[in-house]
Amino acid sequence: MRRQSLFIITCGLFVIHAACSDSSSSNSDAATGAGGSATGGTKASATGGTMATGGSVGTGAGGTGPGTTTGGTTGTVKDAAADGTDANLADAPAVDAAIADAAATEAAGEVGLTGPAARGQYLVKNVLSCVGCHTPQLAGGGGTDNSRFLAGVECFAKDSDGGCLNSANLTNDKTGLKDMTDTQIKNAFTKGIDPDPGADGGIQYLFAQMPYYQFADLTDDDANAIVAYLRTVPAVAHEAANTGTFTAQPSAPQWAPVNPAELPNAAAIDGGTAGAANGKYLATLVCATCHTPNTAATAPLQLDATKAFQGGKKYSTTLATDGSSITKEIQSSNLTPDSTGLKNWTAPQIVTAITAGKDEAGRTICSPMRPLPGITHQDATDIANYLLGIPAVANPNITETCE
Repeated sequence: MRRQSLFIITCGLFVIHAACSDSSSSNSDAATGAGGSATGGTKASATGGTMATGGSVGTGAGGTGPGTTTGGTTGTVKDAAADGTDANLADAPAVDAAIADAAATEAAGEVGLTGPAARGQYLVKNVLSCVGCHTPQLAGGGGTDNSRFLAGVECFAKDSDGGCLNSANLTNDKTGLKDMTDTQIKNAFTKGIDPDPGADGGIQYLFAQMPYYQFADLTDDDANAIVAYLRTVPAVAHEAANTGTFTAQPSAPQWAPVNPAELPNAAAIDGGTAGAANGKYLATLVCATCHTPNTAATAPLQLDATKAFQGGKKYSTTLATDGSSITKEIQSSNLTPDSTGLKNWTAPQIVTAITAGKDEAGRTICSPMRPLPGITHQDATDIANYLLGIPAVANPNITETCE
């Protein structure tokens, strides 16, 4: 039986779900949100924008993963394929449930890991938001089904005619990663190369719902650590066939990665450079995709590094109001320290947005922003200080918010 195509994630804090992930539409100057990040998120702020921190859910042009919400709002992320066609991602679970599941998922897989596997576990579960896109939910919205931890989610994304894309089985089963080499696994989540060849024996690529272009910026040590951790995940047999437009995989990458060297640097934090460097590294992985416009709306898509973290990408989200729901278009927030962005925010307030999905006024950030409750306080603080230390750039064009 043919192995299911590997890895699909989301803009998870930015739900990074990251990596989401960016769930914007290339038709509307959006494009990717951990999907993983992976990674995509949107945040309603007093400055009139939508802020997504962290992750990989809903990343544009083939974003990464479903948008999630807190406070009873359900986000349906508008996902754009490289050819400009739209596909709606499946409704994601409430962020409140995601937060509650953060501790519960520790019961799944190996505990007490050390060395590279422990680092990989931290990245997979708490930074890149792989769990959100690759672990099914219990029936009735009961939270993460840890009996199928990282075993893949069926119909993770849909095309306009109801065709389904399934997220991959990342467990050590024959239907998952067991028979793949370390290099094949790394090439899948950093380069988008499917371990299985096409019908003609040539290379085929993953759909951009898996934010490989975002995870391309992982250090080699971190990529190896992720593989080391995935090798410890208990095997679960699960395989499903993609349908509709997802039956034929891309023969070329739908996205090109951005060079981190082209993204803005921040001043040294508290007299040191380690925090600033770590903040940039993590912000590149979990924030850049959803908060940076694209250079073009045709494949291969790529972030416009000259407008890094300035926000404005467009997303479609569904908000619950008085027993009914409405769907509206929103834009991701400006994460630079301008008055149209984070100028009036403190580092602790940004940390709260990252970890709890609350804005500077204590309001729940709407989907597809999803918090990273398991990220360390130091890592969240480094991201916050990095964003407050990069050059301020005004973006008065962010007018579509959740409010």
